[in-house]
Amino acid sequence: MRFLADENLKPAHISALDAAGHDIKRVRDVLSKGVSDPEVLEAANDTRRVVITYDRKDFATVTDHVGVFIADETMAPRDVRRTVELVNRAYPSLENVVEFLADWT
Repeated sequence: MRFLADENLKPAHISALDAAGHDIKRVRDVLSKGVSDPEVLEAANDTRRVVITYDRKDFATVTDHVGVFIADETMAPRDVRRTVELVNRAYPSLENVVEFLADWT
């Protein structure tokens, strides 16, 4: 799976997804620091990447996107990796899907 990791995502969560073979880019690798959430979503759409973030407030109700996974900062890296796989298997397409990974633990 291809991800765009929001600026707030912990390195351990990014590393867990990378180690599982996912193609993950950080926002800071493709955009300027401090960009707005709509800019993050637009970049993810342009590059066909699922956004992964902790930002429930700003991403829970977004529309017209490749997919959004909202993790919880307290999740163990292995749980993030495992729940990503569960969600991916559950949907034929992640288009316009917003999933809260903690709900899958």
